Amino acid sequence: AREDEEKHAKEAAAKFGLPYINLVGYPIAPEVIVIIPQEKAMEFGIVAYLRAADKIRVATNNPKKPGLEEFLKTLTVAAKGQFILSFCSETSLRFGLSLYRVLVPEAPKEEKVEVTEEKKTSFEEELKTFQDLKEKITKVSTTELLDLVFAGAIKNQASDIHLEPQEENFRIRFRIDGVLQEVATLSSSVYHQILARVKYLAKLKLDVTHPQDGRFEVDVLGESVDIRVATLPTSYGEAVVMRLLPKKKGFTDLRNLGFNDQALKTIEEAMAKPQGMILNTGPTGSGKTTTLYAILQKLNQPGKKIITLENPIEYRLDGVEQIQIDPENQTGFLEALKGALRQDPDILMVGEIRDAETANIALQAAMTGHLVLSTLHTNNAPSALARLTEMGIAPYLLAGSINLIIAQRLVRMPHKECDGKGCDVCHNTGYMGRTAIVEVLVPTKELEELIRNKAPLREFEETAHKLGMRTMHEDGLEKIKAGVTAQEEVERVTKE
Repeated sequence: AREDEEKHAKEAAAKFGLPYINLVGYPIAPEVIVIIPQEKAMEFGIVAYLRAADKIRVATNNPKKPGLEEFLKTLTVAAKGQFILSFCSETSLRFGLSLYRVLVPEAPKEEKVEVTEEKKTSFEEELKTFQDLKEKITKVSTTELLDLVFAGAIKNQASDIHLEPQEENFRIRFRIDGVLQEVATLSSSVYHQILARVKYLAKLKLDVTHPQDGRFEVDVLGESVDIRVATLPTSYGEAVVMRLLPKKKGFTDLRNLGFNDQALKTIEEAMAKPQGMILNTGPTGSGKTTTLYAILQKLNQPGKKIITLENPIEYRLDGVEQIQIDPENQTGFLEALKGALRQDPDILMVGEIRDAETANIALQAAMTGHLVLSTLHTNNAPSALARLTEMGIAPYLLAGSINLIIAQRLVRMPHKECDGKGCDVCHNTGYMGRTAIVEVLVPTKELEELIRNKAPLREFEETAHKLGMRTMHEDGLEKIKAGVTAQEEVERVTKE
């Protein structure tokens, strides 16, 4: 009967003018089958079974299925390949579809990439330096490439992986200590397979090229890491940024983050108050979240109820109720904040103040018995007061509810082993690790007067300085004198 089925399939293939294929026993590679998402493969009855350069061969037993032609046209853009249909029997198709469970078990269920023990051992032996990674990455198969990229990123403590299509190839860069460093330039054909794999793991639509966000988990080199994926269409294809968030984050204390004795004393006084707001300001990537987590870790006592509202939840904290903000499902910061306040919290962390309404509710909470931590995107500590005033926040709310404003930037530290000259270990940059340069501001009567008068930013800055606030730049100069960082680093992050 099987022979008859295949014989009829060959005859049908000839009628449709398509090549015939029998998928039973056919060696389909995992990176090929994932070009078509499993749900779409089931919906249209199709399986991608072979890729040669930009030609992708797809098997079906119903080439006239409504919508199939349109789907393959849209997928051509994402996969950057030409789809060629082949005809197969129903049994053959069922076998091909069953391979999703065998070849990509981690994607549909667990969203997790696990690297085998054997590979872990070889990665640990072969990736001693950044240079080793650069050399090995050009020699591995496409199947191994993504595992190697994750292992290399974790080994080199990268915060982000950038996959960037260019006119004739694509490059991989890691952000290490806040600065992007090139890892490799590879052919475009490899990129389309990597892109399909990443999108599949992150549960993104393969046949869509507008910006998408997703996540999955990687287990490599003994570390479990959350990967947050963001795609963006460019003129040469979809660019991908993957942010790495280690699940077992060792929270450091504020002193190790770069806060001096005076700043620590001021922060501890603000933390000791039962209510009020501690606001941390600075651009993306300036270490605000790490500082707030260090503060939360210290505040996390059995007698306190702590709720955090985050987008995304970057690190897990035992004993803390963490809420993921999801604007698409009507759970924005505002809605989550209103809900959290009904849960009788002692301490609230609001990931970011983005609008006047969220600011108003957070500040009212800070005046009515809650300690509130949050962040704001402003250049320095005094400008946070000016920014909130511009948002239209009532002066009485601002003047009475803010305990402390912290502003910070991250600067790289010279690599001690090579005296900042550059070596394999520090990727020839001369730097290894980062520390914060900070300014802390406690609102005083003088500043509250400026709030009431809705004074311009310049007056806030001048008054803060007169009151003895040490600016980030001044903190940076102190750290240069102490050999903790370099002049060019302080200039790089404090230029406005």
